[in-house]
Order: sequence, then C-alpha cells, then structure tokens
Amino acid sequence: MKKQNPPSTRAHVVRGAFYLFLFLSGFVIRLALGQQNATDSAIDPTKSSFAVGHATSGSAEAQPSPVVAATAVVVWDQYNNAGTAVTLSGTFTDAPAMNSDLVDDFVVENFSWLVRWIDVDGAYFNGAGPANTFTVYFYSDNDGFPGNQIYSTLALWTQTGSTFTFHICDSPDTCEVPFLYPGRYWVEIQANMTAMCCGEWGWTDRTLTSGNAAVWRNPSGFFGACTSWSRRAATCGLDPSAPDQVYRIWANLGPTPTATATPTPRATPTSRPRPSPRPRPTP
Repeated sequence: MKKQNPPSTRAHVVRGAFYLFLFLSGFVIRLALGQQNATDSAIDPTKSSFAVGHATSGSAEAQPSPVVAATAVVVWDQYNNAGTAVTLSGTFTDAPAMNSDLVDDFVVENFSWLVRWIDVDGAYFNGAGPANTFTVYFYSDNDGFPGNQIYSTLALWTQTGSTFTFHICDSPDTCEVPFLYPGRYWVEIQANMTAMCCGEWGWTDRTLTSGNAAVWRNPSGFFGACTSWSRRAATCGLDPSAPDQVYRIWANLGPTPTATATPTPRATPTSRPRPSPRPRPTP
C-alpha cells in the first residue's frame, strides 16, 4: 500500500519550496535590474552583473599573516591593485544553481613548492556570512585555462578585516599536499554557504593582470553566461575593469627537480656455436 505523508508534513515541504522560490525570484529580479537598497545589500548598484558584489569593508592592503614556520616564504604575490568589487565563488546548499567557480593562475619557477597557506582578499555580500566551509583547489594548466584538478582540501581559515587566510599545511611533516614542480597552475578558493541565512562570498578583483586573466564559470547557466571556463572580465562581463584576483601564496621551497640521464644500453654479446668434434676411426 502506498504510504502518504501526513498533511502537516506536506505543508512544510510545500511551504519550504515556496519560500525558496520567493527567495530566488526576488534575488534574480533585483540583481537583473542592477538595483538594490544600500541599507540591505552590499551589491554595487553600478554593476549590472549579479555575480559581482561590492566589497564594503576591509582593505586589500591588510597586514600579512603571521609566519607559522620560518621556512615558509611568500612565493607568489598579487596582494595589490585591488579593485572595488568582489566576484562570486561558492556553492550553496539551498540554491545549487548559483554554484560558481573562480580561478587565477600562478607560475612555479626554479624550486618546487610545498604550499602552506594562502592569503585572499574577499568579502561577504547579500548577507553577513559566515561560510560553512571553504574548499581550496589546484588545477594544472591547459593552454592558458584550468586543466585537470590535481588537489583539493577543506581548509581551516581565519579572517582579519578583508583578509581570509586558508591553512593548507600547518605541519609539513604530516601534510599530504603534493609538491608543485615548476610550471603554471591555477588556484580556486570556493566558499560553501547557505544563501538564505548568510548570503554569498566573493574574491576581490584586481586591476592589474599577472599571467593570464582570471577565469570563471557557472555550470548551471543560472546567471546566463559562462557555463564553462571563460575569462571573467572579457568574456563573462564581470567587472571588466579589474580582470585578475587579489591573493598571495606562502610555501616551503623544495629541491629543483633535475632530469636523470638514462644510461645507454650496451649490446649483448652473441654466443658463437662451438664446432662439434669429428669422430675418429677405430684402429
């Protein structure tokens, strides 16, 4: 016999779905119009893109994170030339259609890196936060765009002003972080949030470009553009005046990998057949 939900249960389900519909409808309508009241939103009213928010507090010139170990040094630094907006990078438990990825590239040279932590300038908008968790990803390079994902972790983080510090490896002897050997890579910082209560998180845009410009995607197409990796500013139209992102990477330096010469194989000597003895006549 088919089991039926009690009327009260069905009512809760319908009401929950209705509230979510109202939330998403209002969100899309307001942002599509590019207008929100300054008293209840951090969205920059001059932006027509609803994936871009306005960073209202903190500064991209915040003090660097305290050094956890003397062997960790700044190996990549884009913590300057901050723009006035942040771009969405997050997943949502209650609105998965808004899930978006934002990545920027960096280059490892001369030494291998064991990444220890990453400072990122960012801000919450359409809500005060906080995020439930943050995920950090590393990708290989594919002709100037992100390639295969080579590493991911749920990172512990601290926040000082607008600086979010993501701890990848606090104990180098026990970390499973792979060494990054010389080459180009891409990094993604993605907030995992509940939009209804806490809003969204964005990564601060940068007016100066280092390497390739930042890349963004919204796989569901909810925002109407860039369902696959595309240039955030030039192609997706998200904050075109600031095509890169603000961050710095701290790492331990490892040995420079060297090519090992392959020994040339020697020819194997060929054995010659020995002649059979001839029979001697019997006297």
